Amino acid sequence: MRIKKIKINNFGKLKNQEIEFKNGINVIYGENESGKTTLLKFITGMFYGMSKNKNKQKMSDYDKYMPWKGEEFSGSITYILDNNQEYQVYRDFTKKNPQIFDKSGNDVSKMYTVDKTYGNQYFLEQTKVDQELFNMSQVIMQQEVKLDEKKQNTLIQKASNIMSTGEDDVSYQKVLAKLNKIQTEEIGTLKSPTKPLYILEKKIDELNNRKKELEEMESFENEIEDAKDEITNKLDDAKKELEIFQELQKLQNDEKLEEEKINVNKSAKNEIELQKENIEENINQIELEKKVKIPIITYIISVLLTIIGIMMYLINKKTIGISLLVIACAITLISLIINIIKNKNIKQNNEQKNKQLERLKTKLELLENEIKDKEKLIIEREEDIKAKIDLQKSNLKSRYSKIQNSDNLLIKKLENDNVIQKQNFINELKLELTKLEMKQREITNKLGDSAKIQEELKASQEEYEDLLNYNESIEIAKEALESAYIEMRENVTPKFTVDLSNAIDKITNGKYKKVKVNQENELMIETEDGKYVKADVLSTGTIDELYLSLRISSINELIEENMPIILDETFAYFDRKRLENVLEFLSDNYQNRQIIILTCTNRECEALESQDISYNKILLSVDNT
Repeated sequence: MRIKKIKINNFGKLKNQEIEFKNGINVIYGENESGKTTLLKFITGMFYGMSKNKNKQKMSDYDKYMPWKGEEFSGSITYILDNNQEYQVYRDFTKKNPQIFDKSGNDVSKMYTVDKTYGNQYFLEQTKVDQELFNMSQVIMQQEVKLDEKKQNTLIQKASNIMSTGEDDVSYQKVLAKLNKIQTEEIGTLKSPTKPLYILEKKIDELNNRKKELEEMESFENEIEDAKDEITNKLDDAKKELEIFQELQKLQNDEKLEEEKINVNKSAKNEIELQKENIEENINQIELEKKVKIPIITYIISVLLTIIGIMMYLINKKTIGISLLVIACAITLISLIINIIKNKNIKQNNEQKNKQLERLKTKLELLENEIKDKEKLIIEREEDIKAKIDLQKSNLKSRYSKIQNSDNLLIKKLENDNVIQKQNFINELKLELTKLEMKQREITNKLGDSAKIQEELKASQEEYEDLLNYNESIEIAKEALESAYIEMRENVTPKFTVDLSNAIDKITNGKYKKVKVNQENELMIETEDGKYVKADVLSTGTIDELYLSLRISSINELIEENMPIILDETFAYFDRKRLENVLEFLSDNYQNRQIIILTCTNRECEALESQDISYNKILLSVDNT
């Protein structure tokens, strides 16, 4: 890939700039603060967009390079990929997505994925290079080469990492140690009580036990429900029986009321019969009184005196005899006179009594008729009551025919105790039902946690499985890392060390010829006398050269696309000889790549010219108006 042209409308301190790049080496010259770093940010911003994230800086790149005066914050870039496809990209940095045009001017922006966070991913999909990899591999800045002695070990470690893993910030041993640490701290084993795996297993066991208890409770709840159903059925039957009892009681009360009414009529009939008896007695008494009573004793005395007087007269006691006869006659006469008077009175009384008898007999006849009416009324009322009670019992029997023992209940004599006992029985059933409902509510409340426990158990099991999968993934990663490490050491590292050795040989003018990585992943350098020494014993300048050689040599291994190599003030601390060696090496070995050198001096141009290396010089200036 190579960049053909960039056009900057407004970006930071750069305005209305149009720059054309050539194949090979391009040197962009500009004094300090002339916008070289701004140009570099513009190029990466065109490819990947401008971030509004501060990333621990005082100001984000977006805010840093936005024009102050409200000018159009935009520009365009034209480039050609290795497959000869040419694209022109226009980007308004205030918007997330750019416009991408092919060589014919067709808008092909929709051909590429649009990320919600990072916008259109056209350059990533075209080159398979993300922004981090682009900055790490293609852009080499001054501060990444010139390091003080305290940072030499870090630099050596980066070099060793590239040799062993292909990336300068990835150490095989550190990655392996980190994976082991992750397994130990984030996963653990079933023998480490403070680690997640052990804790989760215990939690799952506890949740399973609670689940089992709840399942037993559910079974007990079913038993309670069955018991409730049984009691409810009994209660319903008892209530129906109580209803029968209450209705029977009402019938009995109605029957008693009717019986009382009948008894009233019977009492009235008895009183009338008593009146009738009294009248009959009065009639009999009057009938007796009507008969004339002859005083028999007077007649007897008269007869006896007469007999005795005759006897005396016959026995010559005539005087006594005559006296007795006279006395007898006198008594008889007196009696006759008395009877005549008495009979006269009796006759008068009888007339009165006859009238009285007629009145009494008339009243007696009325009473007899009234008695007959009462008897008829009583019989009718008794028959009506019996018919009414029988009908009501029949209706009850029909209504409660489904109740067990309903026939027996309907024919039995109802006592108050029956109702009280049935009511007590109902209250006992209600109490028992209430106790069961309380138990059921208690269980239901506990079972309310069932869904939560199920959910927590499922989540814990999933988390446990995730941990196992995570552990398995780490084991696979460790195996893959080991396999990749072995493959790197056996295949990539030898080739990489050859390229690096060639680079360091050219850059150091043959002072150091070979670079190797030992079993401990230490970078070993062959000196002029054929000995191998650790890289960390070399001078700072040599380590700088080594790291630059390493970065340049790693480009082919990291990215398939022949991306431009951008060197921003990279050689500021190189002496003339080292500079010439590096430029010659780049010119000879990277003819298929575009090289862009940003500098504030003429040293690079002079070195290139002294070696007859062609280049394209671009002057960069800033309009401060």
